[in-house]
Amino acid sequence: MKMNVETLNFQSDPKVVAGTSPKEVLPNGRPERIIPLFGIVDAGAVQRVNEMLLAFANDGNDPIVLHVSGPGGCVASGLSLIDVMRHVRAPVFTIGSAVVASMAAILLVCGEPGYRYMLPHARLMLHPTSGQAFGRVSEIEAISRFQRQMSLELEHLLLEATQMKPKRLKELIQAESFLTAREAQRLNLIDHVLS
Repeated sequence: MKMNVETLNFQSDPKVVAGTSPKEVLPNGRPERIIPLFGIVDAGAVQRVNEMLLAFANDGNDPIVLHVSGPGGCVASGLSLIDVMRHVRAPVFTIGSAVVASMAAILLVCGEPGYRYMLPHARLMLHPTSGQAFGRVSEIEAISRFQRQMSLELEHLLLEATQMKPKRLKELIQAESFLTAREAQRLNLIDHVLS
């Protein structure tokens, strides 16, 4: 399913949680430390974001903001980005806008605890992992094992980030619902809804 993704320029329009100053969302008022990831999460996009994360981390420990909006993409590429987000010393705040689905949603949820944001009209969607396999039976079995392993890794990351009960998380993933920002906040998928 292809989705149109709208973007928001936080450099000119910083929206914040009531009672929160822009400097708390936009680190030290430094819009240059905002990294947009709009569209498909693939190797090229993740390479660009990883390079920016590492460059910003070398420029100090001020928070970095990852602005995510998109339909998801490659799980392996997304996991690579999560590894770098956790590796850098600077905290990585996340902001979700428009539709944040699949791997993009997992990136949003895996941001710095206490600093995961969504815009009020954004939607977040999680779903079971999927894939295709062709070839010999042994190759299909190997790919199937790999996909199950990736699915378990993603569930572990989500459980760690949300403290949700495993049964509730499985129900949420199987439902494939598009959650409002407030619903995502109630489920501890994010921490704040920007206003």
